[in-house]
Amino acid sequence: MIGRNLKILILEDTISDADLLTWELKKSDYDFVFEVVQNRETFIKALNDFKPDLILSDFSLPSFDGFNAFQIKQQEKPDIPFIIVSGAIGEEKAVELIKNGVTDYVQKDKLFTLNQKINRALKEVEEKNEKKIAEEKIRTQNKKLLEIAFLQSHQIRRPVADILGLISIFNFDEPCDPENVEILTRLETTATDLDGIIREIVEKTNEIE
Repeated sequence: MIGRNLKILILEDTISDADLLTWELKKSDYDFVFEVVQNRETFIKALNDFKPDLILSDFSLPSFDGFNAFQIKQQEKPDIPFIIVSGAIGEEKAVELIKNGVTDYVQKDKLFTLNQKINRALKEVEEKNEKKIAEEKIRTQNKKLLEIAFLQSHQIRRPVADILGLISIFNFDEPCDPENVEILTRLETTATDLDGIIREIVEKTNEIE
């Protein structure tokens, strides 16, 4: 993600604090555009219209708070990293927020740690996306293998059915060579067993799909 034009949504009601955030962001190695919102309505609108890659949120606002913003984000855009930037919460509260799913937090008097935490958050997102792509690739490959197994199973059942059909022509009640009877009986048993195995493969293939 570093190097591309990141969209950063800033939830902050104090303009000077928002300016400090953008000033710190300019020290980073990535290009970015940003939008500052101050309340619930503009936050929700920006989630859908601005489509941010990252959210930086104050914790306490006059009519809204960072955790409510995080919950809304989780419902609307669960994959977007969400970092609390606040001077109003302590370590204990910050740990609780992270346990509840918030990506990270930065104290306003330690903004020098912001870019490092952003880099880590974006890297985690990138790794998750790569994992999703890899899993989807495996699912696609497995689906193709299942389709091949299903088709091959049906193709194998045809000659097995022919063998069983030919064996059924023989009348085992009529006098004949006992050795031939034994061979035909074994052949019938083997073909029946093979047919059963193929049916089981087909059934399991259908269950997986």
